[in-house]
Amino acid sequence: MRNTLRIAPPIVLLVALLGGCASTPMASIESDADAKRFETAPNAAIIYLYRPRAPGGDAASTIWIDGRLIGETLPTTYFRVPVRAGHHRINASGNDLGRLDIDTKAEGVYFVEMQVLGESQSATTTIFRSVAPEIGKATIAGCCRLLDAWRPGQSRFNF
Repeated sequence: MRNTLRIAPPIVLLVALLGGCASTPMASIESDADAKRFETAPNAAIIYLYRPRAPGGDAASTIWIDGRLIGETLPTTYFRVPVRAGHHRINASGNDLGRLDIDTKAEGVYFVEMQVLGESQSATTTIFRSVAPEIGKATIAGCCRLLDAWRPGQSRFNF
């Protein structure tokens, strides 16, 4: 009984931390407006990952590019991710088998639409598809708000 009382506070703290809002923060309105200019970057490719509202699921989906955590997406949000030119794999976390391989070139801008099927993050399927720039730009401009991509060392918990 005494050991149980010693262990309880750390467990309660851990559960509270994990239960904290583990979401990706919205970018500022200014950053969103800048990103919607769809400009290239020197010596890098830009990948826009966007998720318009679609029937079939409102669950969050955690996105990775080449093993780098990008963030958690929800309907009507997008990420602007600079990457090195070359081959990249975009995938979702956990049991979600969604993935897309994409080849990029320096100073290129690429658009990837995401559709998430399912109602909970533990039971989702993310469908990725490359789209033409004119479709990606129009969809993002009309539907979506920029999310800040997670950076190494950044806390994933918002308190």
